[in-house]
Amino acid sequence: MLSVFHHTSRIQRITVSFVAIGAWVALTFSPFATQAAGCMSGQLIKGSNTSVYYCGADGKRYGFPNIKTYYSWYPDFSTVVKISDTSLGVVPFGGNVTYKPGVHLVKVTTDPKVYAVDAHGLLRAITSEAIATQLYGSMWNKVVDDIPDVLFFN
Repeated sequence: MLSVFHHTSRIQRITVSFVAIGAWVALTFSPFATQAAGCMSGQLIKGSNTSVYYCGADGKRYGFPNIKTYYSWYPDFSTVVKISDTSLGVVPFGGNVTYKPGVHLVKVTTDPKVYAVDAHGLLRAITSEAIATQLYGSMWNKVVDDIPDVLFFN
């Protein structure tokens, strides 16, 4: 049995190869590939309920555990894109979004310690009022948010 390519010229075979590779690259690395799955990197999405998710560069969705966490990143909900619950369900859950670093201090109601959120979402204890004032100004106590105990180490 003869190959289809046996009767074609070398230039035609190369052209077909480049077209096939180009189509694969376009489908694999195009923003539309992830958008078709319902989640484009950097996008805010939601299904039919009130939960809003951030789409990560890894193709996973990350939930905002509460409204205060959401508002540490965004001023409103104007950029949230509503997608079907089916599309939302296809996007794997990657975890929770943490507070935006440098915006708020956090604490739990059962502990008087106050923490800053660092660039990696880790909590750094503020050990004195002088440090809090130096980092967040004289009104630092106005930017302290109480976190539910169950979310504190998330």
